[in-house]
Amino acid sequence: RLAAAAAAAAHCPLLDLPTELLARVLSSFERPADIARVAAVSLLFHASLAVEGIRLWAQERGFELPAQPEGESCAVRWLCFAALLCESNPPARAAAGARHSIFIDGEGRLSSCGSAATEGE
Repeated sequence: RLAAAAAAAAHCPLLDLPTELLARVLSSFERPADIARVAAVSLLFHASLAVEGIRLWAQERGFELPAQPEGESCAVRWLCFAALLCESNPPARAAAGARHSIFIDGEGRLSSCGSAATEGE
């Protein structure tokens, strides 16, 4: 039975797997640069899977990647660079109180969250 399963798996080309599954596998890589290396394997990976894998990698880690600038011809290179910037500049808490926090994100934007104190507090 094990030999039959192994033989069946050997005849299932990687590219026959659903694109979403392959992108999820790539997003589990430790670094976006590792995902970018997959782009060198084939044009299919470069055109779709590496891009989607880096986007998922960032999303799963709570990073918001900026849009690709005009004039940047390689989406994989841009997304890898943007993901590395997000990873090296995580959001930092600047101040906090009992009901409010202020953060500076990786792009230098000031964000706040919390609620106003209620009467009697």
